[in-house]
Amino acid sequence: MSEKMDLRISGASAMPGGDYGRVWISGSGKVQGNLRADSISCAGSAKVLGNVVTEDLGCSGSCSLKGDVQAQKVHASGAMKVEGNLSGEEIRISGALKTEGAIHCQRLKISGGLSVGEDVEAEEVSLNGGAKICGLLNAEKIELEGSPAAKIRDIGCSSLKVRKARSGWFSKMVGIQYALEVNSIEADQVDLEYTRADVIRGRDLRIGYGCRIRRVEYTGTCHAEEGTVEELVKV
Repeated sequence: MSEKMDLRISGASAMPGGDYGRVWISGSGKVQGNLRADSISCAGSAKVLGNVVTEDLGCSGSCSLKGDVQAQKVHASGAMKVEGNLSGEEIRISGALKTEGAIHCQRLKISGGLSVGEDVEAEEVSLNGGAKICGLLNAEKIELEGSPAAKIRDIGCSSLKVRKARSGWFSKMVGIQYALEVNSIEADQVDLEYTRADVIRGRDLRIGYGCRIRRVEYTGTCHAEEGTVEELVKV
């Protein structure tokens, strides 16, 4: 039984896709086609012109992946762009992640910037920095610390906690800046600060300082700072 061949691409060279063992891509190296490997390490301005399937995907610098990506672990510093869907067990990004499709994973941790063209589905989500999610963010537990604001279409979860990142003197001069802007939130437990939302539906809620909510519907308890909620309804 033969072992899979490793692949190393450096400089401005390109290699065809295929099924490999370990893959290293550095410089402006390029893979022309679908890539399946035990592990993939990208540095510089690496590109893969196809789908990616791997156990471990690590990227530093600028990494562009033109298809869908399936990886048990994704860890990246710098900028990663996925033109398809991204799925995995654990996704950790320090820098920027942009996907034109959806994200499906168990744990998602972003320190920096996140842009998602469709939905995000996970068990645990931690966002520290700016974010834009054009679809639904659905998770069991979400913790968000935004500055500038995370802009998310809709949120559904069991537990949601939002805090604003510590701001400097300029932010204090221009007034309140939101950590989260969202159309709707549906959650069991909600603990918010500096959030602007149209509708929130939940069980036990705390609406803290800096929030601006049009309508809140709750079934358990709700503690809202004065002036933060326009319409408060217990159902």
